[in-house]
Amino acid sequence: MDLIARLIEQLASDDEVVRVQAGELLLQMGSAAVRPLIDALQNPRQPARPMIAATLGQLGDKRAVEPLIAALRDADKAVRYQAALALAKLKDRRAIRPLLHALFDEMPPVGTDSLTGEPLFVRAAAAQALGELRATEAVPALKVLLRDEERSVRLAALQALIRIGTTEALQAVGDALMEEQGDLPCWESLLRRLTRLPNPEARTILERLTQHPEPQVASLALRFSQEMASPKPEGSPPPSPSLPSEKPTFFSRRFWRWGVAMFLGLALLMAWGGRWSRWLAAVLVVSLPIVAWVRRRPASKAPMRQEPPPLLSASRREETP
Repeated sequence: MDLIARLIEQLASDDEVVRVQAGELLLQMGSAAVRPLIDALQNPRQPARPMIAATLGQLGDKRAVEPLIAALRDADKAVRYQAALALAKLKDRRAIRPLLHALFDEMPPVGTDSLTGEPLFVRAAAAQALGELRATEAVPALKVLLRDEERSVRLAALQALIRIGTTEALQAVGDALMEEQGDLPCWESLLRRLTRLPNPEARTILERLTQHPEPQVASLALRFSQEMASPKPEGSPPPSPSLPSEKPTFFSRRFWRWGVAMFLGLALLMAWGGRWSRWLAAVLVVSLPIVAWVRRRPASKAPMRQEPPPLLSASRREETP
């Protein structure tokens, strides 16, 4: 048994670490692993077929489109679920019609999402794939899914219609969101996607949702509607806090402290000193403000002398042609 065959067998391991490592090694092999994976997917006795379908989607090779379309009709619902998600990654329009049929897969859930706890349905994965394909012909069928009894299926249909982004699709999204009651997950991500659409219908939906019976949804819609009304230019830096401006002072505080002390000393010298002491005190009194004013003048900047570039070493000079 060669290495690729052993890795494919490890995809069915009960140990999650072994499965993940096998999948990563198959992805590193690239196109060399595509044909063995397709052969294993078409083998009904292969227990690792759901993981094989997922690996083919991550590889992104168009040779896997037809085998994955055939896997949408497989008896194993886990294989159908992973095949739909793989076709969403391949984004080949040959899969649109088979995915439309998969929208009405009524089988029980494949399992539960490990993060949200929501059940995983094949029709939800098909809706996600049609959204990735921007399949406008799927809008009528996706509108039917908006009334599905399963919340995760309704959410997948909403996300797909927003991604398609036509006027008909967005009108259906607005009607469905106004009727949606309870704690629908990903409200913020849904409304944020609406703000990114260039279609003016998106803003109309947000304005309608400001009247939603759920107060949290209404406030969220109001916030996003205001953001659309006054968008911030991209790449604009955040406003920098303004620093308090300092008043320019002629004399510093230190100068005033020393100046007052000196003047007091000179005044005492003039009062009790001799004639020469008075002359010296008078000269200091006149010269002290002049010296302070000269020191406070801004010094003229000398032109900076540009340093020559560093010389190359002997070894570098020999290498330079």
